Amino acid sequence: MKVNHSRLLLISILSLTVNICSHPANPGKIVVREINFEMKVPSGWKAGCPSVQSRRKFKPAVNGDYCFRCERNAYPFGRVWVMKLAPFSTLEELVNSIPSLHGMALDQTRIQVCGYDAIQVHSAGLGENRQPVKGIYRYILKGDSVIIVSFLTIADSFAQQESLFLSALNTIEIK
Repeated sequence: MKVNHSRLLLISILSLTVNICSHPANPGKIVVREINFEMKVPSGWKAGCPSVQSRRKFKPAVNGDYCFRCERNAYPFGRVWVMKLAPFSTLEELVNSIPSLHGMALDQTRIQVCGYDAIQVHSAGLGENRQPVKGIYRYILKGDSVIIVSFLTIADSFAQQESLFLSALNTIEIK
């Protein structure tokens, strides 16, 4: 019997991918190994990633860089991503030069996160279906990279969500 090794390898990879995406290793944390980043997600939320299914906005997943309360609603959600500081020379320059990352800044505060310089921005803007949204963004300078951690929700519910967002942000660990 002739064995098609390429086909067997493809089937093994696909089954591993399906297994990883459907069984989160730690649904209570966002972990980004490349930058040694960890953050607990808010109580009752899941770590995951955007979904391609039409009725779901998010899905639980290992190595997901999002967190969400409800798989079917766009808001509230959190996200972690990394970008290079260049072509900007300072963190302030990046934050002030790209308002499309966070919308209209309501305030900016310089802070330290795990010993790294950071800027926290409270923002307002328009989200999905032009709904008014508010959020908190933390821009953390680590070497020549900027770690961006954000939480967004519908503007009307921001006051109720803010302490939950800040509690999660305060669990950030960067090694």
